[in-house]
Amino acid sequence: MLASPATPALTIIIPTFNRAPCLRMLLGALKVELRGLEGRVAVVVGDNASSDDTPDVARDFASVWTDTRVLRHETNVGPDENFCRCVEQVNSTYFWIIGDDDLPRAGAIAALLHLLDMQQPDLLYMDSRWTPTLSSHDEAGATGPLRASLNDRATFARRVHIWTTFISGSIVRTELVSTSSLRRYTGTNLVQLGWIFDALKQGERFVHVATPCMLATSGASGGYAVLKVFGQNFPRIVRDALSGNRALESIAADVISRASIAYLPNLVWAFREAKAGNFDQSESVTATLGPELGRTLPYRLLIRPMADASPRMAKGLLKLSHVTTRIVSRLDLLRARLSGGLHAL
Repeated sequence: MLASPATPALTIIIPTFNRAPCLRMLLGALKVELRGLEGRVAVVVGDNASSDDTPDVARDFASVWTDTRVLRHETNVGPDENFCRCVEQVNSTYFWIIGDDDLPRAGAIAALLHLLDMQQPDLLYMDSRWTPTLSSHDEAGATGPLRASLNDRATFARRVHIWTTFISGSIVRTELVSTSSLRRYTGTNLVQLGWIFDALKQGERFVHVATPCMLATSGASGGYAVLKVFGQNFPRIVRDALSGNRALESIAADVISRASIAYLPNLVWAFREAKAGNFDQSESVTATLGPELGRTLPYRLLIRPMADASPRMAKGLLKLSHVTTRIVSRLDLLRARLSGGLHAL
């Protein structure tokens, strides 16, 4: 997975399964957004043995954008393996996985390519605009100039924390991804953290883009045990991947604590209110989250009390978590500026 000077700068990977309407919208947006970027961007579509019109949709796009590879599996290999097989096709400096139900905003790809050229980051994370439904990639208007910053490793990790799991949000330098760790976290629903944390550990330049570059579909399709994924698998992976020295272990603790404050209380509230969508709602909050997080302050002061408290008290704790998230985020930014860990671009 090493790029040569003749290869594109960026490969866009689109894993998909039986969502031809979503794929058609995304590829239609790419037909517009990739004009003038010939030779700079390749596309890989990972078709996980879809039984709908997905092959025809992918074939139609490939006839227009010739630097496209359609990787159709004979059988459904699961989402994790589909991701990994697509990444193995990359022969460019960077790669970017876009979920088939997300869309890049108008002008985002060209602006991001310019940023990659100018800053040469090892890992880039872009903010998104979340919406229940998508109708067009330009529904939010063009991105315009990007507001971005260069961060040191610790600052980047604190700012992104749980969003390292958002597949459409990260662009990764290919050469930092180890083939030996590509499938390290298969079966966790978070296999992408293998290459995200490879880049975080080995890289030196980390860019955060505050301008929302993606239109992301809120309310994921579900079908898995969400508390286990984010309350067990995520902290376990973070501790495993960011280990080896005291500095990395400190970053791991920061990532877990910020995810626990900013994200997990919302999940607990959704379970209390039976609003967890298509996810497995039979999970026990304390039994699932306790083993990995039970000794942490966010669990003891926010998450566990929310699970057991009265509705009124639980709602108050949820609001407290939102306030705490804003305070911690501002303190992290202040800390980064004082230490020289953040520079506006």
